[in-house]
Amino acid sequence: MSRLRDKVALIAGGAGQVGEGIVREFLREGATVIVPSRSRERLALLPDSPKVRTVVSDISSLAGAEAVRNRIIDEFGRLDSVVASIGSWWQGPQLIDVPLTEWAKVMDDRLTSHFVAARTFLPVLRGTPGSSYTMLNGGAAETPVPHSGPVSIMAAAQLMMKDVLVVEQRDNSVRINTLLIQAYVITRDHPAGDRNQLTADHVGAYCAYLASGEAASIHGQTIRLRSPEQLP
Repeated sequence: MSRLRDKVALIAGGAGQVGEGIVREFLREGATVIVPSRSRERLALLPDSPKVRTVVSDISSLAGAEAVRNRIIDEFGRLDSVVASIGSWWQGPQLIDVPLTEWAKVMDDRLTSHFVAARTFLPVLRGTPGSSYTMLNGGAAETPVPHSGPVSIMAAAQLMMKDVLVVEQRDNSVRINTLLIQAYVITRDHPAGDRNQLTADHVGAYCAYLASGEAASIHGQTIRLRSPEQLP
């Protein structure tokens, strides 16, 4: 298949456990993929392909994100799609016992990172017909999780961030959606599961579909992904 042939995609968080699957599927569909990460070691685990561009950069900072943006513009002159697979799980004390420093760190690492990514890359997508921006989120956005309160609050706020972006960007052609993962995902570090469970590559396949022309009518949606049977 080649739904994304000749397309240029940024996978923010592409060196992460789920992000790896997204990168693989975008490559399988023919895209050139840019993957930034603070970790050279994690970038080294990605597929060895001429269509993969890795960048050692911290895109949770405005300077780091802008450096990646400038490299994309210099090399390709455009950007067709972004997948923001940002953030990891957190567990700790009850919400009222979370230290203020830890609260700030969870928000910065997850919610603020999504804000920086959208602020930096959505303007680049505006000039590309058929462009898309997909935010990954998890079930904690809609279900409170004890001892992971900051994650649930951050994830719920991320849903509203998508809604605000959709309303404010209504006059441009970028399709903005959230893929809300409501199931355990099998990854390289957590391989236990069965064929009825989602894998990182299943998540990647749905993200690639959302970036393709086949999903041209899908905009402003929160898509709840629970099983491989939902894959188009």
